[in-house]
Amino acid sequence: MKYTLGQAAKETGVSKPTLSRAVKKGDLSAEGGGGSPYKIDPSELGRWLAGYRERNPETTDLETPVGTHETLSKNRDLEAEVDALREHIVREETERARERVQLEAHIADLRGRVERAERKEDQLMAQLTDQREAKIKPLEPPQRRGFFARFTR
Repeated sequence: MKYTLGQAAKETGVSKPTLSRAVKKGDLSAEGGGGSPYKIDPSELGRWLAGYRERNPETTDLETPVGTHETLSKNRDLEAEVDALREHIVREETERARERVQLEAHIADLRGRVERAERKEDQLMAQLTDQREAKIKPLEPPQRRGFFARFTR
Protein backbone atom coordinates (compact mmCIF):
# COMPACT_ATOMS: atom_id res chain seq x y z
CA MET A 1 0.00 0.00 0.00
CA LYS A 2 1.43 3.35 -1.02
CA TYR A 3 0.92 6.55 0.94
CA THR A 4 -0.56 9.79 -0.28
CA LEU A 5 1.28 12.96 0.67
CA GLY A 6 -1.06 13.55 3.63
CA GLN A 7 -0.75 9.95 4.88
CA ALA A 8 3.04 10.11 4.59
CA ALA A 9 3.05 13.37 6.55
CA LYS A 10 0.95 11.82 9.35
CA GLU A 11 3.08 8.67 9.39
CA THR A 12 6.41 10.51 9.64
CA GLY A 13 5.48 13.69 11.47
CA VAL A 14 7.02 15.76 8.66
CA SER A 15 4.92 18.49 7.04
CA LYS A 16 3.29 18.04 3.61
CA PRO A 17 5.21 20.98 2.08
CA THR A 18 8.51 19.43 3.19
CA LEU A 19 7.59 16.13 1.57
CA SER A 20 6.40 17.91 -1.58
CA ARG A 21 9.71 19.81 -1.85
CA ALA A 22 11.65 16.55 -1.40
CA VAL A 23 9.68 14.95 -4.24
CA LYS A 24 10.20 17.97 -6.51
CA LYS A 25 13.96 18.04 -5.75
CA GLY A 26 14.20 14.30 -6.50
CA ASP A 27 15.30 13.33 -2.99
CA LEU A 28 12.09 11.33 -2.47
CA SER A 29 10.70 9.11 -5.23
CA ALA A 30 6.95 9.19 -5.79
CA GLU A 31 4.48 8.31 -8.49
CA GLY A 32 1.99 10.84 -9.74
CA GLY A 33 2.24 14.60 -9.85
CA GLY A 34 1.08 16.92 -12.61
CA GLY A 35 -2.42 17.16 -11.20
CA SER A 36 -2.67 13.63 -9.74
CA PRO A 37 -1.84 12.94 -6.09
CA TYR A 38 1.58 11.64 -5.19
CA LYS A 39 1.85 7.95 -4.24
CA ILE A 40 4.88 7.26 -2.03
CA ASP A 41 6.20 3.76 -1.36
CA PRO A 42 6.65 3.08 2.43
CA SER A 43 10.19 1.73 1.99
CA GLU A 44 11.18 4.82 -0.03
CA LEU A 45 9.61 7.03 2.63
CA GLY A 46 11.62 5.24 5.34
CA ARG A 47 14.87 5.61 3.40
CA TRP A 48 14.28 9.32 2.82
CA LEU A 49 13.16 9.92 6.41
CA ALA A 50 16.37 8.39 7.86
CA GLY A 51 18.50 10.73 5.76
CA TYR A 52 16.24 13.71 6.48
CA ARG A 53 16.49 13.19 10.24
CA GLU A 54 20.27 12.89 10.03
CA ARG A 55 20.44 16.20 8.16
CA ASN A 56 17.87 17.90 10.42
CA PRO A 57 18.26 16.55 13.97
CA GLU A 58 16.50 19.56 15.50
CA THR A 59 13.27 18.67 13.69
CA THR A 60 13.25 15.10 14.90
CA ASP A 61 9.91 14.43 16.50
CA LEU A 62 10.15 12.90 19.96
CA GLU A 63 6.63 11.50 19.78
CA THR A 64 5.92 8.22 18.06
CA PRO A 65 4.00 8.83 14.83
CA VAL A 66 0.47 7.50 14.57
CA GLY A 67 0.80 3.88 13.53
CA THR A 68 -1.10 2.21 10.73
CA HIS A 69 -2.42 -1.33 10.88
CA GLU A 70 0.71 -2.50 9.11
CA THR A 71 3.08 -0.85 11.61
CA LEU A 72 1.00 -2.06 14.56
CA SER A 73 1.18 -5.60 13.23
CA LYS A 74 4.96 -5.29 12.78
CA ASN A 75 5.23 -3.89 16.31
CA ARG A 76 3.33 -6.87 17.72
CA ASP A 77 5.61 -9.23 15.83
CA LEU A 78 8.68 -7.43 17.12
CA GLU A 79 7.33 -7.41 20.68
CA ALA A 80 6.74 -11.16 20.45
CA GLU A 81 10.29 -11.63 19.22
CA VAL A 82 11.66 -9.47 22.05
CA ASP A 83 9.66 -11.50 24.60
CA ALA A 84 11.01 -14.74 23.12
CA LEU A 85 14.56 -13.39 23.30
CA ARG A 86 14.07 -12.31 26.91
CA GLU A 87 12.82 -15.80 27.80
CA HIS A 88 15.85 -17.26 26.04
CA ILE A 89 18.15 -15.01 28.07
CA VAL A 90 16.49 -16.10 31.32
CA ARG A 91 16.89 -19.77 30.35
CA GLU A 92 20.55 -19.22 29.47
CA GLU A 93 21.24 -17.39 32.74
CA THR A 94 19.56 -20.20 34.70
CA GLU A 95 21.64 -22.78 32.84
CA ARG A 96 24.81 -20.77 33.46
CA ALA A 97 24.06 -20.56 37.20
CA ARG A 98 23.45 -24.32 37.34
CA GLU A 99 26.74 -25.00 35.54
CA ARG A 100 28.56 -22.59 37.87
CA VAL A 101 27.30 -24.51 40.92
CA GLN A 102 28.41 -27.81 39.35
CA LEU A 103 31.85 -26.43 38.53
CA GLU A 104 32.33 -25.00 42.01
CA ALA A 105 31.45 -28.42 43.51
CA HIS A 106 33.88 -30.10 41.11
CA ILE A 107 36.65 -27.64 42.03
CA ALA A 108 36.04 -28.26 45.75
CA ASP A 109 36.22 -32.02 45.14
CA LEU A 110 39.51 -31.66 43.24
CA ARG A 111 41.00 -29.49 45.99
CA GLY A 112 40.06 -32.14 48.55
CA ARG A 113 41.71 -34.83 46.42
CA VAL A 114 44.89 -32.75 46.12
CA GLU A 115 45.03 -32.23 49.89
CA ARG A 116 44.53 -35.96 50.53
CA ALA A 117 47.23 -36.80 47.99
CA GLU A 118 49.66 -34.38 49.65
CA ARG A 119 48.98 -35.92 53.07
CA LYS A 120 49.48 -39.41 51.64
CA GLU A 121 52.74 -38.28 50.01
CA ASP A 122 53.94 -36.90 53.36
CA GLN A 123 53.08 -40.21 55.05
CA LEU A 124 54.96 -42.22 52.42
CA MET A 125 57.98 -39.97 52.64
CA ALA A 126 57.98 -40.38 56.40
CA GLN A 127 58.01 -44.15 55.99
CA LEU A 128 60.85 -44.06 53.47
CA THR A 129 63.17 -41.91 55.57
CA ASP A 130 64.47 -42.75 59.01
CA GLN A 131 62.55 -40.52 61.37
CA ARG A 132 64.32 -41.62 64.53
CA GLU A 133 66.73 -39.29 66.14
CA ALA A 134 70.18 -40.16 65.02
CA LYS A 135 72.49 -41.13 67.84
CA ILE A 136 75.60 -39.49 66.58
CA LYS A 137 78.69 -39.42 68.67
CA PRO A 138 80.43 -36.15 68.54
CA LEU A 139 83.59 -36.40 66.54
CA GLU A 140 86.78 -36.00 68.47
CA PRO A 141 89.09 -33.45 67.04
CA PRO A 142 92.15 -35.05 65.49
CA GLN A 143 95.33 -34.91 67.52
CA ARG A 144 97.92 -32.57 66.27
CA ARG A 145 101.02 -34.20 65.07
CA GLY A 146 104.25 -32.60 64.35
CA PHE A 147 105.73 -31.90 60.97
CA PHE A 148 107.85 -35.07 60.64
CA ALA A 149 105.21 -37.27 62.32
CA ARG A 150 102.91 -36.63 59.44
CA PHE A 151 105.27 -38.48 57.08
CA THR A 152 105.33 -41.53 59.23
CA ARG A 153 102.36 -43.28 60.49
